Amino acid sequence: MLDLDQDNIKKFQILFNNKQYSSLELEINFLGDIKEQHPKVIMLYALSKTLNPMSKEADLLEACHLYEEIYTVGKKKVPRDPNYLDPIINMIFICFKTKIYDRVLPLVLEAFRDNPKNEKIIEGLGLINAKLFNFNDAVKYYQLLFKINPKRSAGRMVFLAGLNYVSGITQEYYLSECLKHSEILEKNLVNEALKKPNKNEIIKVGFLSSDFKKHSVSFFLEDLFLNFDKKKIEVFAISTLDVVKHDTMTATIQNIADHWYDVSDKSDIEIVSLIKSLNINILIDLNGLTAGNKINVIKNRCAPIQISWLGYNNSTGIKNIDYLIADKNLIKKDEEILYSEKILFLPKIWNSLSKPKDLPQINLLSKISSQPFTYGSFNNFSKISEDVIDAWSKILRDTNSQIYLKNPKHDTPSLVKKNIIEKFLERDVSKKKILFLDHQPNRYNHLELYNKIDLALDTFPYPGVTTSCESVLMAVPVLTMKGYNFNSRCGESININLKMEDFIAENKNDYVNKAIYWQHNSKKLKNFKQNLRNRALSSPVFDTVSFAKDFTNIIKEVYLKTL
Repeated sequence: MLDLDQDNIKKFQILFNNKQYSSLELEINFLGDIKEQHPKVIMLYALSKTLNPMSKEADLLEACHLYEEIYTVGKKKVPRDPNYLDPIINMIFICFKTKIYDRVLPLVLEAFRDNPKNEKIIEGLGLINAKLFNFNDAVKYYQLLFKINPKRSAGRMVFLAGLNYVSGITQEYYLSECLKHSEILEKNLVNEALKKPNKNEIIKVGFLSSDFKKHSVSFFLEDLFLNFDKKKIEVFAISTLDVVKHDTMTATIQNIADHWYDVSDKSDIEIVSLIKSLNINILIDLNGLTAGNKINVIKNRCAPIQISWLGYNNSTGIKNIDYLIADKNLIKKDEEILYSEKILFLPKIWNSLSKPKDLPQINLLSKISSQPFTYGSFNNFSKISEDVIDAWSKILRDTNSQIYLKNPKHDTPSLVKKNIIEKFLERDVSKKKILFLDHQPNRYNHLELYNKIDLALDTFPYPGVTTSCESVLMAVPVLTMKGYNFNSRCGESININLKMEDFIAENKNDYVNKAIYWQHNSKKLKNFKQNLRNRALSSPVFDTVSFAKDFTNIIKEVYLKTL
């Protein structure tokens, strides 16, 4: 390794400080093999590759490799450089661009063992585990992070959303953590008084979302917007979706909403000002704490009434969200105190899916008796909790069966798939029993895949919603499990509205037993499936006309309270 050249270091540092990254890299390359240079030069080179907007994936991977080498050398030194963790922290940052979580995670774990109170290392472990859908571990690291620094705001929304994926979390605990986040987020918040609305014939309702695209949220909105009585409801669609992600569903929402506002390029303050200027009577947030949320907008009083609905099925703890829309199957009357918002109960179901324009034919052909019984779950891999893997493993180990999972549209499908397989293997399930289906280019082809499944297995404590509705449309009943709060009871509410109580398990053991029961009673199952599509289409799950009326009624009810 070459000796430190102070003149070169000074020159390189000036180039770096002036963000002349390409020039810096060129100058350093003239010195020869980068690995033979002084650690300070290597670090500047790697940082330049990391921050250079011209860097390609290969450049970022090179930087990551260099960080690893610098860290490996630095951790062996005694005494250690106080900044010896900088390379590993930079690796954490860069792995979210390169997706090499499996390479970075062991190094971060090693750094954590030596530095158990380093906040950046702990947050890195939380984020990486969340990316790999290891929510039990992610939550554990975030809990440690906020124990070390109770006033820390960064990471709290990922933590709160992650709690929905972990078994054994009570609603009391969840709400207490939401309120801690709210206290930090809303510190020094000044609520500007809004003009009291006039009594209008037509109620102005704004829908704020980052999901006005081919996304589950829009699949529930399409018919609702079309079925609104235009003499009663005026729809303002306020989109935070990046314009490069607009698609045919975006165009549909634009056409059926009365007003469309694209605010993706606006700051939070600008969005707040715009919404206030529109004199909207009711603002409905469709993101909650999910990715792409605008909590920093909704925490302000942008409209006289602010409601959370659809995109996030739990409390947010935000003071200026006045109401949460649910139904009687999701939140029991004595549980309302466990939500920071007042609960608006729809009479049947909390949402209703727009029927797809083109439905594939249902295939109920009899199987050869020697063929394995086929379970399936097209839910996002993030919902496949440790408890779910335990239950599915018991079912698959003890029976002649297999399960279809659907590869997510995810930035690292191979990694999350590998992670899922390893969890099954740890529980002695043959790899041959775990089958994967590719993400489909369109919804019709996606729906056709349900014809491969005899019985759908719901996830818990975070059940499916759109996937459950689609499954019954394709005559595949969904076995779900009773929950303990809004989010975990979504599958239960869907099955109750379908009059499918026989497909609701009391607990994990009952879930396993019911899954095996339907396998052993496949003829009874097939008979039940014969009329399932018609049953679904005539139920509240797809009765979007009645749902629009019910939705309008509760909107009108809360609106009149503000006058």
